[in-house]
Amino acid sequence: MTKAVYAGSFDPPTNGHVWMIKECAMLYDELVVAIGINPKKNPTFSVEERCEMLKGITKRYPNTCVNKYDNQFLVNYANSLGADFIIRGIRNPGDFEYETAMKYVNSKVNPKITTVFLTPPIELSVISSSLVRDLVGPEGWEDIVEEYVPRNVYNKFLQKSFGYIDKWKSLWEQIGAKGNQRKVYNKVVELYSQPHRFYHNLVHVVHALRDFEDVRNLSDNPEWLEMSLWLHDVIYDPKSTGHEEKSAEFAHQILKDAGIKDDYINLVKQLIMATKLGETLSTNDAKLIADIDIANFGKSFETFSAYRDCVRDEYDFVPEQDFKNGTAQIFESFLKRDSIYHTEFFRQRYESHASENLKKALDSLK
Repeated sequence: MTKAVYAGSFDPPTNGHVWMIKECAMLYDELVVAIGINPKKNPTFSVEERCEMLKGITKRYPNTCVNKYDNQFLVNYANSLGADFIIRGIRNPGDFEYETAMKYVNSKVNPKITTVFLTPPIELSVISSSLVRDLVGPEGWEDIVEEYVPRNVYNKFLQKSFGYIDKWKSLWEQIGAKGNQRKVYNKVVELYSQPHRFYHNLVHVVHALRDFEDVRNLSDNPEWLEMSLWLHDVIYDPKSTGHEEKSAEFAHQILKDAGIKDDYINLVKQLIMATKLGETLSTNDAKLIADIDIANFGKSFETFSAYRDCVRDEYDFVPEQDFKNGTAQIFESFLKRDSIYHTEFFRQRYESHASENLKKALDSLK
């Protein structure tokens, strides 16, 4: 049995860290991903937040666990766990020079532990936690940062620095809502940030709002469609049912409290219900929101596969074969339609690619 420790600050975890964890989980019988605590640093994310993010990343590797250590040499910490190896990532010549020196020091401190170097692919070699942190803030940072971190980490960034507050405020004013819009916004963000959400979280909302901007001019009631996208998955528990109904009732309550007329509240509720699989869609906006909700089907296969992985994480309590069977039934139901998408815009943009993705996924499920 071989045991290794892969340590770092992970503030935040990046796609480079994900690659390292995946490789190490395949190379060693046991892997400990350890957060090194440096009291001299002022981290962006707390140790607890970093543990949560790393546990989300490592949960698909059963031989991997997440831990933390402080005030210890890494080699001594590894030795205390009964590990044989510590793993270091080498991204560039600077890393190699530093880590080679540290390897020599570590061999002196504790010769029982072997230091192993791994080199990530070239496209990951430029990614670092400090680079990601430096990208946050300027207009459009969300689109850029998303390329460099896993989905659950991106979701955590959105919780902390959700730049869409201005969009929410503008929408709140457009529909003539009264009351404390920031309080409602914070509640919506809190619900989408629940730890059991790996797909139906803030990332899903951001993606939906981006796709909406491409069809805003096609909507009959754009402001109400936009509000429906904000709220369509606000209540979500994979161990329960009736997510759409519960989200619609949540929308009813906050809009009623904000002084919105019943006709508009009912419109939002109807649009939220349009995202439920199998619903009859009788209006243009109902078809648009249903198409936006599954736009990821027609994007790159990597994006589509990431969506599947996140949904699997949400339903990790379901036995593997049962999950595969249920997923296959859902994908087959989309392929049996005359078309996957209901509107001409989404058929033109995504239909062909969505069909290919679903068929490819079905082959893997079977």
